[in-house]
Amino acid sequence: MKKLIFVFLVILFACQPKPKELANMISVSILPQKYFVDQIAGQLVQVNVLVPPGSGPHNYEVLPSQMKDLTRSKAWLQIGLLTFEDVWKTKFAEINKNLIIVNCADGIEPLAGIQDDDHDHSGAFDPHIWLAPAEVKRMAQNTLNVLKTSFPEHIPAFEENYNRFILKVDSISAKIQEQLAPLKNRNILIFHPALAYYARQFNLQQIPLELDGKEPSPKHMKDIVDLARKENIRIIFIQKEFDSENALQLSREIGGEVVVIDPLDYNWEKQMLDITQKIASQK
Repeated sequence: MKKLIFVFLVILFACQPKPKELANMISVSILPQKYFVDQIAGQLVQVNVLVPPGSGPHNYEVLPSQMKDLTRSKAWLQIGLLTFEDVWKTKFAEINKNLIIVNCADGIEPLAGIQDDDHDHSGAFDPHIWLAPAEVKRMAQNTLNVLKTSFPEHIPAFEENYNRFILKVDSISAKIQEQLAPLKNRNILIFHPALAYYARQFNLQQIPLELDGKEPSPKHMKDIVDLARKENIRIIFIQKEFDSENALQLSREIGGEVVVIDPLDYNWEKQMLDITQKIASQK
């Protein structure tokens, strides 16, 4: 059925007359990427975001309205490590044969997915590269490159905005480093393992409840409880879009609290500083 719907969409979009003004649109996978594009392009480019607020990006099903905007886009900026991107990449290329597909993870050393005693996840890479300022600088460079290629008439503005944004990212990185410097307990207990790149940059240890997208097993929960008690960890971070039941259960076991973060929020700067403040509040 999905295949028939896709064929219908291809025919429908191919037969539509192209609007006269469609030359200033690009597509991105997630909202934080729109923030990066907006920082570099300002009002010069329209941005189509594939994964809307409240949805998870790992296995997202793209909507017909978004497919229509993809036919108008000059480029699609992928994170490059998300499952849904692999699933839809060929289909998007068929719908828009002129679409430039950019892997924003180019130049970033990817981290392997979480492993445990019962499963080997070494074949998958952690996609959450946008949650570390060091990786965002590379993403910004990749974004600038495709903007300059797609809209050469705006190169001076893009370069000026890009340089300003890089200074902002460096400033945020310095603030994070300063806030985390006094922290003795450098463990991050989190439901979904989204902070691996952040932990790598700032010398922290991420401890996830969820493994390979699955609910924690009783054995894993017991191991986490034992570790939390041993290391005096009292805060469990959970992303806004996830069910908090297991995190609440764990918090009761260790006498801790559940703290909500929103890594997929548009305002990347605000979220990075908010996440840091919550991590730094650990004793």
